[in-house]
Amino acid sequence: MAAVNPPQTRRERIFGDTQNELAAAARELVVDGGPEAVTIREVAARAGMTGPAIYRYFPSREALLERVIRDLYLELADYLVQARDAAPGESVRARLVATSRAFRRWALEHRSEFGLLFGAPIPGVVVDKDQHDAAGPSFGQVWLELFAEIYASGASPRWPHPLPQRLTDQVDALIKRMGMPASTDAAVLFLYCWQSLYGAVCTEAFGHLNWALEDAEEFFEGRLLEILDLLGLGEPGER
Repeated sequence: MAAVNPPQTRRERIFGDTQNELAAAARELVVDGGPEAVTIREVAARAGMTGPAIYRYFPSREALLERVIRDLYLELADYLVQARDAAPGESVRARLVATSRAFRRWALEHRSEFGLLFGAPIPGVVVDKDQHDAAGPSFGQVWLELFAEIYASGASPRWPHPLPQRLTDQVDALIKRMGMPASTDAAVLFLYCWQSLYGAVCTEAFGHLNWALEDAEEFFEGRLLEILDLLGLGEPGER
């Protein structure tokens, strides 16, 4: 029988609510000015508290940023799951397309938050992006579940080139560590496709295509079609 958490005391609820308020204030500062704008003094001012009082709830600025990042990963994962599972009974192809488009959409609508999650690491801030809660899967699990579904669908994706031993060893270790239900060459292909999708989203979200394109949606859609083809999920006549 699953353990039941005891109800929170009033003091615990107030403590948690205050932590949530401080994390929300820190996120606002990230949106307004990037991670460097998040200081204890600025968070305190935005939350209507004194600087020293914040240390009752977070031991450091880094701990506060870690909380913001964890919240954002959970928010993003939930957003992807909602898109992935929006239409029960849809094919795995449709689910992958919906999830991929949702990832791009969230990135473009939350560029500052996306930069906090996927930009340059912040010294002293360490967060496991695959952390999750009882409400749903982690960010990484969302994609792993899709890849497992593709592998189980009979699409039989395979890496089309000989695998060097060094790559094989690394991917086999990844399969074991993540519990991936896939062969080595299928896992390599999934990893390659993820890198391709992630790179396309990052390039656009960080503005690295602005010099050439005002709207990179067609580029993204083209990359998505290439990924579907590689995974054996393409459809005749697609361009």
